[in-house]
Amino acid sequence: MLITFRSNASADVVMLDKHALSVLKAAGRDYETLPESGVFTVDQLDEAIQNITRAVAEDPDSNPDQVYADKDREEEDDEYPEEKPHPVTERVTLRRRTFPLLDMLRAARAQGKEVVWEVGSAW
Repeated sequence: MLITFRSNASADVVMLDKHALSVLKAAGRDYETLPESGVFTVDQLDEAIQNITRAVAEDPDSNPDQVYADKDREEEDDEYPEEKPHPVTERVTLRRRTFPLLDMLRAARAQGKEVVWEVGSAW
């Protein structure tokens, strides 16, 4: 199921429900299951941004130093070519998953707009 985040401050952000749930948990929402709709009010935006930023910083897979170490190891492995995994099979880190929503939250905060989400397609 698709979840669409909307704000008058930026373009829509669409995620699968399971990914949206993990991002909302990172934002500080304590949901067992994803509600069909919700809102980050203007007053809640700062806390949500801080919580997501903290969760990304604590996520070992999102650590830029580790990513660079992995890239260095890949370059070393290039000396002995192996079949490389297709980029679609790469794991999406919390940093990458939250980037578009964080961008929306920051734009909404700057413009004094709320962010809502709902079940449904963006099309």
